[in-house]
Amino acid sequence: FFSYENSKKLLGTMGMREGGVPNALISGLSAGIASNSLTNPIWMIKTRCQLLADSSAGQRAYGGYRDAVAAIYKEEGIGGFYKGLSASYWGCLEGSVQFMIYEQLKAKLIKRQNLSREEQGLPASDKLPKIGYFLAAAFAKGTASILTYPHEVARTRLREQARNGVFKYTGMWQTIGTIAKEEGSKALYGGMGVHLMKVVPNSAIMFLTYECVNSYLSRFTVIED
Repeated sequence: FFSYENSKKLLGTMGMREGGVPNALISGLSAGIASNSLTNPIWMIKTRCQLLADSSAGQRAYGGYRDAVAAIYKEEGIGGFYKGLSASYWGCLEGSVQFMIYEQLKAKLIKRQNLSREEQGLPASDKLPKIGYFLAAAFAKGTASILTYPHEVARTRLREQARNGVFKYTGMWQTIGTIAKEEGSKALYGGMGVHLMKVVPNSAIMFLTYECVNSYLSRFTVIED
């Protein structure tokens, strides 16, 4: 959100209207690139600790996060912590689509709300009811996740340990091609249902919280001004 909001403002000063599709897409993409670049090592270690190790193929079970960090660094170097980053960058498109849909849907809901308020003789408002933010964010996240889901599968596969010293997956497109060839295209959507059950409500709550806190803090700005 920090990167997204600052990108929106910067692009706005360059003549790219805040809330517009180009602004939302570029800002969402820059936010995704920034966050993924900084946090990829965390997700890499988390995924390695979750995957079942096959000792017969030379893989090892980590004794904890510290052990995982030491083993990855020793066996794969610094680059080992950035496996799956190419797929994560592709996943930045998910963030871009999500923010774009959210901004456009929010604008339409506010417009419809103000038409109704005008008919009732009430002043216009740039705020939505909490349920409006929640549903808009849920729809945006769900749509974006479905459209870009294969990168989630590719990213997880890229973070697997080597088997007998050889990494089966070496790049995002190679990973997607290998999975589709060996397991069928349906495998690229494996686990999507459970993934949506986790990320959609999580994102909806996060966006709602952001809007509520932002609205609350803006009151102090008005008072100070």
